[in-house]
Parts: sequence; C-alpha cells; structure tokens
Amino acid sequence: MVAGALATAFLTGISLIGTQTPALADDGQPATVADGTYESDQDVLASLDKTDPVNSSESSMGYPAGLEKDKDGNVKAITLADVKGTYDPEQAVKDAQEAARQYAADEKNSAPLRESAKHLADGWAGPGAESQTEKPNGTEVRQNTKDGMLSGGLSAEQYCNMANKDSQSSSFGQAAPCMFVGKLEEKYPQRGASDGLTGEGKLTYKVTASVADEQSTTEGWQVGGKITPSISGDGVSAGGEASFTYSYSTTSTTKVQSTRESDIEINVPQGKKGYLEGRANGATYSGYIVIRDLDTSDNQEHLIAIPARAYIQAPGSSSPITWVKRLKAA
Repeated sequence: MVAGALATAFLTGISLIGTQTPALADDGQPATVADGTYESDQDVLASLDKTDPVNSSESSMGYPAGLEKDKDGNVKAITLADVKGTYDPEQAVKDAQEAARQYAADEKNSAPLRESAKHLADGWAGPGAESQTEKPNGTEVRQNTKDGMLSGGLSAEQYCNMANKDSQSSSFGQAAPCMFVGKLEEKYPQRGASDGLTGEGKLTYKVTASVADEQSTTEGWQVGGKITPSISGDGVSAGGEASFTYSYSTTSTTKVQSTRESDIEINVPQGKKGYLEGRANGATYSGYIVIRDLDTSDNQEHLIAIPARAYIQAPGSSSPITWVKRLKAA
C-alpha cells in the first residue's frame, strides 16, 4: 500500500531531602532522604542528581504535555532563534528518527505505537521503498512553537494527539508520528516555595502533590499530565499557582504518583532565614517537535521541526517533586 493510502487509513510518591524523618511514598515505603538543610543551590542540585538523575538530551513521544507556559497558562512561543544556537533542527530530526527506531525496537511498548514510531523514522512506506515520496527541500523548520498548522488544516497539537480508534482497521491503535527532542537547559526547576522565617525559631509545614495523568495509554501516546504541589503552614500557602505540566521520556520506566500529606519542620538559627522549597524531579529541555506530515494535495510526506521548550519528568523517578529545607543568610 502506498504512503498516501496508509496515511489516510491511519487518520480515520513524595521525595524529601533535608530532614531526619523519612517521608512516605504512596506505597508506604520510606522515600530517599538526606540529613540536614541546604544553603546552596549547588548542593541541592548535587543531591537531586543522585536521587533523580536526568539526561543531557531527551525525547518524548507525541505532542509534549510539558510545554513551557506563561503565568496565565498559555504556551510560550519559543522561537527558532532561541533554540537553533544550541540545537540544529536538521540534527534534531536525525535524533528524533533514531529515538523513534529505538522506541520501535523496545518490546515493552505496544505494537501499534511501535509501528507509529517506525512511521516517524522511515515514513509510511518504510525505508527504501520506491513508493515513498519525500519533499526535496529537507525538513520544514518553523519559526516558533505556535507556528504549527499542518497541510491538512489541523494544528500540530490536534494532529499529534490523533489515534486510529477503528477496531476493524489494520492500523488500529496507531498514533500520529510525532516526537519532541531537546537538549538540557535547566535541571530540577523550582516549583513553589514558602515565605520563610528570619531569625531563631521553628517552621512547620504540610506538603503534598497531586497528579493528573493524561488518559491516553490505549488511544495514542501517553504524553504526561499535570502536577499540583501544595505547601501550607505558618500562614503560608502555595497551591494551584505552583502547578506545572510534564511529559514522559520515551525511556521512562515508571509513572509519577500523587503523594501523601507529610509534615516538615525546619529549625532556623540566629542570623539565618529558613524556608521550604519545591523542586520538580526532572528538567527543562529546549528543542523541537518533530512531525511526519502528509500533504494530501500531492501525496508527499515531509518532516516538520517546530521549536519548543518542554519539561520532562526524570525517566526513573515516580516522585513528582522534592521538598527541600533551605537556609540562607538573613
């Protein structure tokens, strides 16, 4: 079957560092902890590097749920100029195709999604097929994240979130061939903090984090979800304003879980300010959403690279956020 026909058929636990009292994950087991408090960002990052390591580059299947957003919840228009200096779009496409091949080769992934990954890597007709027609000008590179209209009149987000739900179709369960690839920009970004206390005394907080996963495991890529951390105590509260969305890595071995409410105490000595800080267990990556599209007007496949920045959960971590006890000079 030629590429056009194939394409047409398709389209129809809590972490806590800085306390001697172990926090409990959802399974009731103690989470990894460390003693004391932290006075430098470098020490915080070094500790998180041990408990929730992240990669220098990352990929995420589908349209990334963790796209960077402004304070009003709108996706930021990351520009080509923002990304190209550190990540060439043609290289990003090659990286996406290689990551897609690795995803397709991993038998822990579902057969339909493995097939979808093959489409991203090699097209609908497969590698070397004479019936495959590729536009001659290489990758079509867009100017910013919101520049995402495709040849069929769909936005990139609409297209990438499509899946074949026809149980009688040979392409049942397959999803649109899309992937985000990026280079590391910021590890363990801060997601909420208390106001703190200056001078000798004790702070007491209650912390928790709820998780809402995208329910798309049987109807396309499982792309990620939303985390809402909460800090309360001593008249201080950080709730919905600290929420953030996340994407899953293509190599994720675990899924994030909501956390139980836990109590945290910080003893603040004279001359210091104490506060509680939430650090997301993952990293922000700058790169591209790579899409294999089909222009039905001339039946030609083509690859598109859209600049974007996305937060991706640490691939081996099930904890959405780490609460850190901090001290600094008053």
